[in-house]
Amino acid sequence: MLSKNKIAYILLILATLFWSGNFIVGKAASLFEIPPFTLNFYRWSCAWLILAPFTLKEIFMKKNYILKNIKLILILGITSITVFNSIVYYSLNFTQVISGVLMISTIPVMIIFFCWVFKIEKTNYYQILGVIFSLFGVAVIVTKADFDKLLNLNFNKGDLWMVVAMLSWAMYSALL
Repeated sequence: MLSKNKIAYILLILATLFWSGNFIVGKAASLFEIPPFTLNFYRWSCAWLILAPFTLKEIFMKKNYILKNIKLILILGITSITVFNSIVYYSLNFTQVISGVLMISTIPVMIIFFCWVFKIEKTNYYQILGVIFSLFGVAVIVTKADFDKLLNLNFNKGDLWMVVAMLSWAMYSALL
């Protein structure tokens, strides 16, 4: 029998594999010309079918709470499931998986930025400094260290869309 710690580690590894696999599947889908919204629809439909038996009872029990917070729930659903995933899949038509994953890895920094902008959480000087350095890192990734691209506004279309996806997920996380 596996201990609770071993099960937790296995589940953490699986979560990481699923998250990274999402980008690989997205890139493969772009090669087979599967539209991003179609891929996103089927991905989340399958997830819903798998999770529904475990969650529907609780959803019905908390129906009033859900209806009371429906605006926020809709905004969260739009910024995460709809916008983020569809734009990630769309951007992978034009950029490399590694570029996308590197940019997405800066989402925690953008969450700090949105929390600061919307005054959700106090932000200190060091956090703002970290945000600036991380944004510089994103600029290096997007321009591929060719800062003439930044000056001439000459970017890879996929990288720009990945930035939009990154901002969408950061907004979702900050509002959550």
